[in-house]
Amino acid sequence: MSLISLVGVRKDFGVRTLFENLELHIGERERLGLIGPNGAGKSTLLKVLAGSEPPGEGQRRVAPQARIVLVDQDPQLDPALSVLDAVFAGSGEKMELLRRYTAVSEALAAAHSSASGSTDPGDASTLLVELDSLSARMDQSQAWGLEQQIREVLERLGVRDLGRRVGELSGGYRRRLALAAALVAEPDVLLLDEPTNHLDADCIQWLQGYLGRFPGALVLVTHDRYVLDQVTRRIVAVDRGEARPYAGNYAYYLERQAEEEEAAASSEAKLRGVLRRELAWLRRGPKARSTKQKARIQRIEAMQELPQRQSRGQLSLSTNQRRLGKRAIEADQLSLWVNGASRAAGAVPLLREFSYSFNPEDRVGIIGPNGAGKSTLLNLIAARAGTSSATGATDPDQAPSCDGSLAVGSTVKLAYFDQHSHVLLAERDAAGRERKLIDVVKEAASSIELDGSTLSASQLLERFLFPPAQQHQPVGRLSGGERRRLHLCRLLIEAPNVLLLDEPTNDLDVHTLTVLEDFLEDFRGCVVVVSHDRWFLDRTVDRLFAFENGRLERFEGNYSSYLERRQQQRNAEREPQQPAKPAATSPAAPGGPSSATAPKRRRSFKESRELAQLDAELPQWEEQRRQLEQNLAAAGSDYARLERLTAELAALSERIEAGEERWLELSELAG
Repeated sequence: MSLISLVGVRKDFGVRTLFENLELHIGERERLGLIGPNGAGKSTLLKVLAGSEPPGEGQRRVAPQARIVLVDQDPQLDPALSVLDAVFAGSGEKMELLRRYTAVSEALAAAHSSASGSTDPGDASTLLVELDSLSARMDQSQAWGLEQQIREVLERLGVRDLGRRVGELSGGYRRRLALAAALVAEPDVLLLDEPTNHLDADCIQWLQGYLGRFPGALVLVTHDRYVLDQVTRRIVAVDRGEARPYAGNYAYYLERQAEEEEAAASSEAKLRGVLRRELAWLRRGPKARSTKQKARIQRIEAMQELPQRQSRGQLSLSTNQRRLGKRAIEADQLSLWVNGASRAAGAVPLLREFSYSFNPEDRVGIIGPNGAGKSTLLNLIAARAGTSSATGATDPDQAPSCDGSLAVGSTVKLAYFDQHSHVLLAERDAAGRERKLIDVVKEAASSIELDGSTLSASQLLERFLFPPAQQHQPVGRLSGGERRRLHLCRLLIEAPNVLLLDEPTNDLDVHTLTVLEDFLEDFRGCVVVVSHDRWFLDRTVDRLFAFENGRLERFEGNYSSYLERRQQQRNAEREPQQPAKPAATSPAAPGGPSSATAPKRRRSFKESRELAQLDAELPQWEEQRRQLEQNLAAAGSDYARLERLTAELAALSERIEAGEERWLELSELAG
């Protein structure tokens, strides 16, 4: 059953078409990921699904009484409410049930305590029936423990100041509140736009598990490729006015996309070869008098007029390289405070006694919970390098104070890609005129020498996927991700040799992130990254510093290696210490088997038959899944068939997963 259906939907903004003739069906327990370049229309499509943005053409159909919640990138919350009350207010049906139950209970109590006895017994009976109905519905929706559930979700999302007013909170904090309210409400359809932004790695890991267990349908826009891969079971790629479905997770999408690109390139090459031969024949000047020759000429003309699918621009990140000396950044016994606090005032430092010499080829990641001091450290480094920052790192009143020393090499040319690049990209100049994209780049340089050639500001913007038609548009029309990409273009035009990247993955599309990762692999300079994006850290760093109790603990390797070692440490801490038993009370005879080496339980006859049956069935199920995926790919625009096949694929995948777990359990028993 489809909860939301878009049929023949088109959406455009003036001359720019985001998508057209779109058909999309969101079924029960859907797990759909939307991907595509910044500005392609992913957030707009979420709003159309939610009903907050009308389609330009086509129809939006919604199942009766379907509850839909959208958590967008700018949630609107009542600034006068406290954190806890704001989440209560957004908890949907559960909150309404609690309110109604309280109102009916109070009305019934008032009826029973009426001294005049004038209350109609029929009214009290009606209230009792409604109270019973409300109680049953609250049992079903688990609304009784709503406050406790809200507190637990907020704690998991790193929100602890439950009494603060919403109006006092940052945008990232407000987004976490809206996300918490949506998760607690458990709607039939949950639409999430970049939910992992402003969450630390532990919060993202928890959210990934929560979304995997979410009982309703889920439509997700995220740059976190681990979440995308683990949570989704269907991908829709929004790009160049099209929305292309893929019946699988992110890994499956990558495989299919590679195959499609290869097939498209092969077909185009064949077409060019045929057309080249036909044109050569035509230029030889044969007398086109026969019907056969005229038909051949008509075929050539038809081939020339074939519509060519618009190719996706290839983002090209490259920069001139400045020489970097032996010393990039050097910290010696560095302790760090913020907001003017100091050791004399007795304040606890964010960072204590950190010493490290960043070398010219370092790839360093800095991780830790929100508020630990990661961005503050980068601000201090940027201030020492004399680099202006949207966060005001060079403002003496805002710059963090420190003990110890922090020195920046004399040859360092530092670029700071911080979380607040939109502040630098002001929509109007000092005279109040609208700033255009090309003005932003020309402010840094009108042209640059790159790869042995001179590039104008316009040509550089084209390398960053801003076509000439868009370059003279106002900055105010850019999406959040496009602003980040423009800011990155402006930074790289200055040819840095040290990069500070503070949450660089926020609001960038997956394609841009992949190119940025490739660029960092070839970048000849020092890179320091603060990020909660596990995929990005795995690809870009080979050393980590983790904030733990006010200190930066060093770990060699990428983020996955760090997580593995941390899990091993936790397991070792949880493992109870087993005291050695006295020899006299040991049940094992001298030299006999001890309890530590006791043999495994043997499989029963029934379990052995079950294992043999699974051995035979699992390959068959895998083949059925492969066939279903092929049928889905061939279903075309038959959306009724697509919906049926998607449901069958989901059920089969769950059966395979359960079968594999049972096979592992049985195979570990002794035969």
